[in-house]
Amino acid sequence: MPKRNIILTFLLTIALFSAITYTACKKDSCENVVCMNLGACDGGKCVCPTGFEGDRCEVLSRDKLVKTFNGRDTCNKDTTFYAVYPIYFRAMLTDPRELTMKNILNDMDDSAVCTMQGVDSFTFQGSNNSLTYIGTGRISNDSLWLNYRVERDTSSYTCRYFGQGLR
Repeated sequence: MPKRNIILTFLLTIALFSAITYTACKKDSCENVVCMNLGACDGGKCVCPTGFEGDRCEVLSRDKLVKTFNGRDTCNKDTTFYAVYPIYFRAMLTDPRELTMKNILNDMDDSAVCTMQGVDSFTFQGSNNSLTYIGTGRISNDSLWLNYRVERDTSSYTCRYFGQGLR
């Protein structure tokens, strides 16, 4: 009987030692992961703050928007399609999540400030004299979609813009 207890104690000690050694040797999956721009490692991958993407949060999400898109609007105030015209996006140096959008409704004097909400979406707001623009936008595969409200004095209407990025 004592021999059996000694063997059982020995086996339990080996099992316990093996379990402790195994868990102690388990590597931290974030040990060699460096996330940029205030990204945080979770399970070996970077979780990026709004406005950044990439394996290490090294890419500004807005960069894919900094170009010219050519497209047209449809607005609910009438059923006609407006002529094809460009919308221009330019990066703002003060905030990596912001851009300026120009030429809304084909008027170079009309612009809005866009704020990234995710890797492919943004909100925007702008005004020019008596016009105010408020809306959302999305980019996917070099295509731009805008949904926005135009307010002029006491009237308002909604518009949708679809455009393709120019090379």
